[in-house]
Amino acid sequence: MNTQETMLPPAPTSVREERSYTPVIISGLITTALALAGVYVLDIAASDFNIMGWYADYILPVGALIVGLIAASGYGLASWLSGVKITRSLLLIVLVLQLAAYFAAQYIAFRNMHLVHRADHSPVGFFEYYDLVARTIAWKQDNGSLGKPLGLWGYGVRALEVIGFVGGGLIVPALLRKAPYCADCQRYMKTKGLALIPASVRARKVKKSDLAGQATYEAEQKQAFDGGKQIIAGIQQLAAANSTADFQKKLAELQPGKKAAAKLPGRFSLQLVHCQGCFSGRFVAKLLTGQGKQLKQTEFSRAELHPEFVRAIAQQSVTSA
Repeated sequence: MNTQETMLPPAPTSVREERSYTPVIISGLITTALALAGVYVLDIAASDFNIMGWYADYILPVGALIVGLIAASGYGLASWLSGVKITRSLLLIVLVLQLAAYFAAQYIAFRNMHLVHRADHSPVGFFEYYDLVARTIAWKQDNGSLGKPLGLWGYGVRALEVIGFVGGGLIVPALLRKAPYCADCQRYMKTKGLALIPASVRARKVKKSDLAGQATYEAEQKQAFDGGKQIIAGIQQLAAANSTADFQKKLAELQPGKKAAAKLPGRFSLQLVHCQGCFSGRFVAKLLTGQGKQLKQTEFSRAELHPEFVRAIAQQSVTSA
């Protein structure tokens, strides 16, 4: 009895499965090699200059963190340009490679010294060298001289150096991991500022003993916050209804108050997060509090949008908020 096998066509491979981490890894390794080579050259050119040894308050490894950040810049740049998303697995790979790169640089520097023991001229081992360097670390005093060697505490300094280098290398990839991403198009999404809306009144001092003043101030703050919420709700309704013309008109009405809103202690930032490929996107409102280094952002609301609406708004020339 003859049997005939039915040959099914292979399942289509998604674009995501075809993407490889290789370009990101290669780019990151190149920038890492260049950064560490730069550190090595500077160390040779100026014997008293060691950027990896820069510490703030004897604890924070600022120099190592800066070098690590520069070294791993290739991972972030290649990820952004190629659209290869920084996943948990890729972030772990970056961590391991940064750690390996640090000790590889230490080993290469050691090998180039050609160290031998004075007694019998036998070669010094790497671990012996690393132990000696760690134990003889000494802080520079105010008068320019070196203090006493730290001994075993030197390993703590070395550990901070490793943490700074590896941690600095993870900053950009970690930020990209949280960045908006279009899985269908395999590319990072753009964020376009649309408007700033007051969420508070201007800050002013009110004496604690002035209960009436305190109550008035709190009422004004609440009124400003509720007013901002109402504006957001109205704009979000227009976006959900694909009312492009009315949406653009409302944004235009809000533009003159942008500078004043930016100076307030609390304001809402309206954003369009969208993919430039398929024009999928969402309307996002964020509550911004504080200024400068004290700035805090909290997502207040969001709404998914129709691609045609996104295309119209994304291509409109609106000053970023």
